[in-house]
Amino acid sequence: MTHSATTDRRAARTANGEGEAYWFYGDKAIVRSPEGALPIIIEHHVGPGAAAPLHVHHDVDDSFYLLRGQLAMWCGDDTFVANAGDYVSLPKGVPHALSNVGEEEAVLLQTHDADSFLTFIRRVGIPYDQPRPDPASLDYAAMNNVAGETGQPVLGPPMPEEEARAIIARGR
Repeated sequence: MTHSATTDRRAARTANGEGEAYWFYGDKAIVRSPEGALPIIIEHHVGPGAAAPLHVHHDVDDSFYLLRGQLAMWCGDDTFVANAGDYVSLPKGVPHALSNVGEEEAVLLQTHDADSFLTFIRRVGIPYDQPRPDPASLDYAAMNNVAGETGQPVLGPPMPEEEARAIIARGR
């Protein structure tokens, strides 16, 4: 059987345990999609107590499928809980933040249709084969500058833990 090709890119896969891996803001991020494939899929591990600062993406919806864990979410004026098995799509141009206040690591598969966030990870991430950095040793100001340069500027600090816990409590 013959199938006509419409692209020069060939089929590719990233097997379990494969992919570029980085320490990103102290958490593990693994690029799961092969080079050149869209959407870009990033397996992001968010440790207990970790939180993303308030930020916005100018050119991508920040979408993810939560494989494990629970996250408190801000998106614009909305607050909600994302639980394992939930798919979340945060529209481009709308500021958002997330926090893992649980005891368990949250694991999510982020999907983006452009490479700006991947570029950000590659520029500030520390290769995963190096020791995990102490979060207190990270230069957050420099990383946040690169965030702005790559299209996802940081607008403010992470949500306070008390607010994240209140969002989780309301979501029960």
